[in-house]
Amino acid sequence: MPAYLASYDLKETKPDPHPTFLKQAAAQGWKLWILGSNNVRYRLPNTTLVGTFDSLAVAEARLEAARLATENEMGGTVTTSKRIVAEYGPTRFNSDERLSA
Repeated sequence: MPAYLASYDLKETKPDPHPTFLKQAAAQGWKLWILGSNNVRYRLPNTTLVGTFDSLAVAEARLEAARLATENEMGGTVTTSKRIVAEYGPTRFNSDERLSA
């Protein structure tokens, strides 16, 4: 299955929707960490997620499902002001946060 990278902005509200959105995104198959070729997991930049899905349409649907589930849990509107979802192949990255695999 192809891997996808998502970057998004959520409109700021009170309470902050980000922690709930991250929990819901994880339930939809999105992750905050990426495994490097050195077998070390690296934390992605804020508001960036990675996931493996059958297609771009499925990846987009899972990101939207996370937003809707966040709205349901919080009981209010959660707006994605910007987003991009893209398929990716080999990557290079640098992160200060690392976690052994």
